[in-house]
Amino acid sequence: MPAAPTSGGGTVPGTTTTWSHEIAPGQTGIIPVLVITSNLRGPINKTLSVASNDRTRPNVTIHISGVVWLPIEVAPTMATFSLMPDATNANTQVLRIFNRMETPLALSDPHSTTNAFSAVLKTNVPGQEFELTVTAAPPPHVPASLGMTVMQGEIALKSSATNKNPLIIPVFATIYPEITIFPLNILLPTGPLAQPSTSHLQVRGNTANLTLSDPEVNAPGVEIAVKVLQTNRQYYLDIVFPAGFEARTNGNLALTVKTDNPRFPTITVPVTPVPGLPQPRRPAVATAPMRTSMSPGARAGLAAPAASTNAPPSAPRPAVPANTLQP
Repeated sequence: MPAAPTSGGGTVPGTTTTWSHEIAPGQTGIIPVLVITSNLRGPINKTLSVASNDRTRPNVTIHISGVVWLPIEVAPTMATFSLMPDATNANTQVLRIFNRMETPLALSDPHSTTNAFSAVLKTNVPGQEFELTVTAAPPPHVPASLGMTVMQGEIALKSSATNKNPLIIPVFATIYPEITIFPLNILLPTGPLAQPSTSHLQVRGNTANLTLSDPEVNAPGVEIAVKVLQTNRQYYLDIVFPAGFEARTNGNLALTVKTDNPRFPTITVPVTPVPGLPQPRRPAVATAPMRTSMSPGARAGLAAPAASTNAPPSAPRPAVPANTLQP
């Protein structure tokens, strides 16, 4: 039976083996499968779909399972850090290194490719298990930025394993900004607004108290309301653009707000028109409550007819005089 290729042609990518396009009755064919395990470890499960002209089984799913064996396993596979720009204490993370080979493993001389990180190696079980403590030092000078700063490097260890010498371990550190703004752009549809549109902006001070003042958009008719979510720390801005407002692509339209942070005296958030962005919807109008008219019999104190049922209508009950109780 002919098998459909997964990526065109008749060969599996990365191999020179050709899969069987056609198989005679009672014969067998070959479908080579390539599983890239460079980013995998431990148990894996994969599926492969094969289409054919077999009327009873036109589609067959082949299940592939196995275990990716690593001669040297590092857990976790990398060191990651989250730092604040005003941090003064070093941050550490411990990684464990396991030798899965039959021969003993020797590791030594951990070296960082950048001064932002350092590492200390400890042997727990000679030749079998090690412990690597990675330290991220707070950067002395973080550039003024309203976005996150990412530092990356590597820890290299001398290894007795010839195919893992040196043993490389990636290291990443994310430095949060002093002030977090979300989103970094205010998006509006192109063309005049058919209805008023409200955009929302969150501003948060991450390192110290933060005070906002004088928010404005450099265009007439835009209203801004500031809500305090956390005193001297977190704010929520509602920016209302009126109907007919148009954000032009060649303009420098932006929202600005002043702060008491000397590194960020003014925060600027661009207002950008986006083609294809839908126009704001018309706000829903509340419907008036339905009025129920009473039949003459009901106004006279008679019971209203029952809802549509198969039971015969009941006889009308006499009206109950005021200030009396029903038995």
